[in-house]
Amino acid sequence: MSNYWAIAIGINHYQFLQPLHFAQPDAQSLCENLVGDAGFLPEHCLLLTDTSPELFEHSTDPTSANLLHWLAVLKDKLQPEEGLWYYFSGYGICTDGEDYLLPIDGDPTRVQETGISVRSLFQTLRSLPTQKILVLLDINRSASVSNEKVGTQTIALARESGIPTFLSCRPEQFSHEAPAHNHGLFTQALIEGLRSHQCSTLSALEEFLKARLPELCDHNDRPIQDPVLVVSDPQQLYQVIMPVNWAETESWVAASSNPFAIQDDLYLSADGDPSFYNFATQPTIMGATAGDILPHEDLPEQFILDPVEIEPDPVPDLSLPEAPTQSEPDPIPPLPPEEPQYNQMFWERLIFGGSAILLILLLGVLFRNWSAFTGGQQTAKTEASPQAIVSPSASANPATNSSAQTLNEARSLIKPTLASDASKAIDRAREIPPSDPLYAQAQQDIDRWSRNILDIARQRAAQKQFQQAIAAAQLVPKDRPQVYAEAQKAIQQWKRIR
Repeated sequence: MSNYWAIAIGINHYQFLQPLHFAQPDAQSLCENLVGDAGFLPEHCLLLTDTSPELFEHSTDPTSANLLHWLAVLKDKLQPEEGLWYYFSGYGICTDGEDYLLPIDGDPTRVQETGISVRSLFQTLRSLPTQKILVLLDINRSASVSNEKVGTQTIALARESGIPTFLSCRPEQFSHEAPAHNHGLFTQALIEGLRSHQCSTLSALEEFLKARLPELCDHNDRPIQDPVLVVSDPQQLYQVIMPVNWAETESWVAASSNPFAIQDDLYLSADGDPSFYNFATQPTIMGATAGDILPHEDLPEQFILDPVEIEPDPVPDLSLPEAPTQSEPDPIPPLPPEEPQYNQMFWERLIFGGSAILLILLLGVLFRNWSAFTGGQQTAKTEASPQAIVSPSASANPATNSSAQTLNEARSLIKPTLASDASKAIDRAREIPPSDPLYAQAQQDIDRWSRNILDIARQRAAQKQFQQAIAAAQLVPKDRPQVYAEAQKAIQQWKRIR
């Protein structure tokens, strides 16, 4: 099993752009799954986000200088037989036909000075001592910053450099985030592919992403985005892209501890390999130079984020109209009795507000029953509650609306680490009958959730929690024969080990 390295970059809080919501957890979850499902060593995964801690006296803040610095570090560490994943989740911009990735200090008004050109990135990657490199770019673009489409030049440069590259969408499309998953949709599909243990080659990963990503877009009411894989040689499609080749491996035990686990909210532990991080390598600037960020009066206020979070001063115990906000649910102290003026003001506001609300309610009753008061026939109008997956043609069908609600309720039960919730979701989705238009979607979800249950069981077994692993695997439904057979085989193996 060969070694692989990873650089995962995720940026939420840009200094000059509106914040993203899930770029930082995208990068952290990718590292978690590379270690937990793909066989990467924890000390070989470098996480650069706006919340990642300093690593052995060097910052991991995803500035332009730091991103180039850590690539220079890897240039000294990588061996020719080893591989590298380079992942970026954040803003990208195209100006004058040139594509750029924006670090956290990237200024859209000074892109050439503060951004990292994709051309220089590929030149740097080609200078590394290994040829086994995979680039994954989950690029968000802001239409308010540039009308040029990001990705066209990136595709040409990837093909020219011979480095296999995934783009999260076509240049004419947008890359979307989904609160239901706490991830960008491309990264969510990528993580599911790693968990499936079916994506050891570029070809297998491409097939999975092209099938799964449009499904996620449809389920989350987002416009379709199609992943793009760029290769210069068809033989690269069959190249193994991770340490564990699942086509040849039946069982594999993950690392005993995963410092990237979301529930721990940690990154790289201090008891890791210090030799990897304790380098004297200075930042190497190429292609784009990180300059000082100057203030811009013309930028909208909401585009400038204050990186310093200031804790509010304690609120003095004064008789103000509103009680001060407290960080702990302590009871609000009673108002001083010597403030009758405040009490009078409070009751006046209360009486006035109550009267206004009462008047509004009376007007509402009068309006809704106007025809009854005037002797006409009252007509009731109901407004259907929106469903994330109901098509316009199905909105007139009550049965379809009910099925959509059932399927949404089933999906809401899913949690990443609980097999029992996945089992409950399967039972809920089974309530949709074969005659229903949503039956096919429900069956697809049941297939995926069955696989998720087995993945959770395997993760528990990797942590030597064999009793819990067996309990989880026993929840795999029998009417999914392939996954059920894998689960039964794993159960027998775990029973012998425990």
